[in-house]
Amino acid sequence: MKRLQEIADKIRGRVVGDGRIFISNIASIQEAGQGDITFLTRYSFATQLSDCKASAVIVGKELAANQDVQNIIRNMVVVDNPALAYTEVAEMFDTPKHKEPGISQLAYVAEDAQVSSEAAIMPFVHVGRGSIIERKVTVYPFTYIGENVRIGEETLIYSHVSLYNGVTIGKRVIIHAGSVLGSDGFGYTWDGTRHRKIAQLGSLVVEDDVEIGANTTIDRGSLGKTFIGRGSKIDNLVQIAHNVSVGENSIIVAQVGIAGSSSLGRNVILAGQVGVRDHVTIGDNVKAGGGTGITKDVAAGSNIMGTPHMPHREWLRLQHYLKKLPDLFHRIDAMDSHTRVTATATRQAGGNPSSERGEPGAHEVGGGEAGYPRVGGGLPSEGATRAPLMEKKLVQEEKK
Repeated sequence: MKRLQEIADKIRGRVVGDGRIFISNIASIQEAGQGDITFLTRYSFATQLSDCKASAVIVGKELAANQDVQNIIRNMVVVDNPALAYTEVAEMFDTPKHKEPGISQLAYVAEDAQVSSEAAIMPFVHVGRGSIIERKVTVYPFTYIGENVRIGEETLIYSHVSLYNGVTIGKRVIIHAGSVLGSDGFGYTWDGTRHRKIAQLGSLVVEDDVEIGANTTIDRGSLGKTFIGRGSKIDNLVQIAHNVSVGENSIIVAQVGIAGSSSLGRNVILAGQVGVRDHVTIGDNVKAGGGTGITKDVAAGSNIMGTPHMPHREWLRLQHYLKKLPDLFHRIDAMDSHTRVTATATRQAGGNPSSERGEPGAHEVGGGEAGYPRVGGGLPSEGATRAPLMEKKLVQEEKK
């Protein structure tokens, strides 16, 4: 339990109201009750404050100046960045995840493994030969740590994680349940009769402050190393293949698959279900929308979407055109039907003599480029100019 003024001081905020009240928890606007603090990031949520029972609200400077907000909120903490302030307040009320130091009698630790006296090794953990576990590391039950693994200080490893031989984990890393790090890459060669496995002799290095979601798999290098850069955050159910390099502070969302020997720059964001082919280089600060299929190198700073990937604005234009396709097909079908009727009527009327020799007449389909008549035929001529007109109209609508 903390006083409101204490919270405000830690998040560099200014109290409007009573700073002496006690705050016991943080909650959403809909669920907050007496003793809770909540946060307001958009004016559109302000209508919910009239029914909110929170004792205090974190708000940005612009919202705090709004008279409607002032009339509703009795106690508020005014900050520059309410989203960041929420993150810092949530940390204040978070329950500790690290456990008391010590090695459980139900854990297996190899004789030559080095485990800090400040580390917590819980029941049914396996620590292999030559491994090093530094201070303030917590390893939850049923985790396998192979041989010659190194785990940096303050790292948190949840249950049922597998760290294969030779994996290096940096400081303050979080690895969620069920993840497998350092497994063999998917490498085989055909010898004429069967697929022969290629020995995976490389390693995996995970730098400091990385978080790896549940049931994610990161393969070791076939030769050399797979590399996850400092500060990167990887969601659940991600597959990263052998010899991939992920730059610092990148975000990889659930169900992304990255094929072998691809390289991601710094601050890359791959949204859900993005697929990256092998040996692709993605530059710094690239953003790929959900479901994108990355098939070739991507320049730094690009925003991409679609399969195969393309600039995001181009993808939006294509989606706009796609909606117009049914109407376009109906128009083309109508034009084609009219052309056939006109050609039939011309033949029946004994028109162009060339048709008697079996040659396409001036008014028949096939007589001109793209199936249009060479001369005459009002509707086909109109149709021939309709496509550019539609293109111009779509561009105008896109600009709106």
